[in-house]
Amino acid sequence: MNDLSKSIPTKVEAVKLPRKVKFLFAFGEISKGILNIMPVMFCLYFYVDVLGINGGVAATIMLISKIWDIINDPIMGAIVDRTHSKEGKCRIWLKYVSLPGGIALALTFMMPNLAGTGKIVWIAVTYTLQSMAGTAFIIPVNTLAGRLTSDPVERAVINQYKGFLNLIPNLIVTGLTMPLVLFFGGQDNMQRGFLIVGIIYGTLYAICVFIVYIATKGYEPVEGLGQNMRSSQDAGKEKALSFGTVLKALAKNIPWLFTIVMYFTYMLSTSISTGSMTFYCQYNLGNVGLTSLISMIILFSGLIVYSVLGLFVKHFGNAKTALIGCALGLIGYGIRFVLHDANMVVLIIGLILVGFSSPLVNGVVVLCIFDSAVYGEWKTGVVNEAILMSGYSVAYKTGQALGTPIVGYLLVLVPYVAKAVSQEPSVLNMFFYQSTLFPIIGIIVTLLFAAMLIKYEEQLPKMQAEIDARKVNIVSK
Repeated sequence: MNDLSKSIPTKVEAVKLPRKVKFLFAFGEISKGILNIMPVMFCLYFYVDVLGINGGVAATIMLISKIWDIINDPIMGAIVDRTHSKEGKCRIWLKYVSLPGGIALALTFMMPNLAGTGKIVWIAVTYTLQSMAGTAFIIPVNTLAGRLTSDPVERAVINQYKGFLNLIPNLIVTGLTMPLVLFFGGQDNMQRGFLIVGIIYGTLYAICVFIVYIATKGYEPVEGLGQNMRSSQDAGKEKALSFGTVLKALAKNIPWLFTIVMYFTYMLSTSISTGSMTFYCQYNLGNVGLTSLISMIILFSGLIVYSVLGLFVKHFGNAKTALIGCALGLIGYGIRFVLHDANMVVLIIGLILVGFSSPLVNGVVVLCIFDSAVYGEWKTGVVNEAILMSGYSVAYKTGQALGTPIVGYLLVLVPYVAKAVSQEPSVLNMFFYQSTLFPIIGIIVTLLFAAMLIKYEEQLPKMQAEIDARKVNIVSK
């Protein structure tokens, strides 16, 4: 056995990771936060108000790119699963996408001296490139979290760190972007301001991705190095698995399908609620400034729960933790719905409970995906961690991508008048239902699927033992 096989693990063990590794790994959340927030919040404004692109054209470009992004996720998952290198199947991608991803993000907020069609082509190419670069980072880094350790509590602790680090981009990008744009470019040259801010965020993105790559050195398993792993002939068979075989394995992975539907439903309902929040605050509550207050209450309530997420997972498991989160969310939205947000006390209590709910669901969905990987290998013998993780990404992106358009389409069904001092009762009722009833329905569906996952999770130790026994038999032969 060479020195490399002595220093690098050859399979995922239930190891306790150093605190520094878990903390530095969570720096990836800063990069993910920048990618998730910056384009969503500011690209349309940059294209339309700053560059003068037609709003319909810009929205169509973004929609087509998002559709391709959703298609691209499982493709990237399959590529990662087929990656075999001395640095592991995930870390190698972090090294190669860190700088290109940062450059792609910066180029998204840059516009050369182009006009007309040239501008449209530029934004179509750069917006799509930054989206694809994000996929090439997010799929490997999410998969890597499950390859560092198989200990469910350690994985939950990693998610705790990620929850805290995610606060940084949420505060910086949402709160400082426009002040920085105006500082560097002023009201008269916002294009220059966005360019400089794009470069700053692109640099920060690249640095944080590279930090994750460096911090996890020697912790991701490199299959095929040791004598205790499968034979090279067997490893070769795994590499040669056709995409059709992988798809059949996915179709048989019931816990994975349940998790994907569960998360899609949750993201869709909460995205509708979030998408209508500004309208609800302006017309139902009479103060659009409450939007920021609501966001902060949910965010900081969630951080409290993230600090004890490991304890929930340790005592209840992943699926039951999600179920508890759903229950808290139902109570929070239910209080608001029944009492009709009668006063600020009712609203704040409901928001705090929703804030407690969010990390108990969001924080364990990835862990449920890791569990489904064990089931999938036990059921079919196919190891496809990354493509399983791409399903998580597809559920997240599809739920978000559909939520906001649904809010927009529903405006057509009621007599909504833009910028009016007041709205008709039917409009106000719709905003209220979007803020309360829609998420209640979505969370009920989420709860049902979480409940169905419990029986599969309880069988995981037995499944893992059978998988290990098969590998021992292969080696002995």
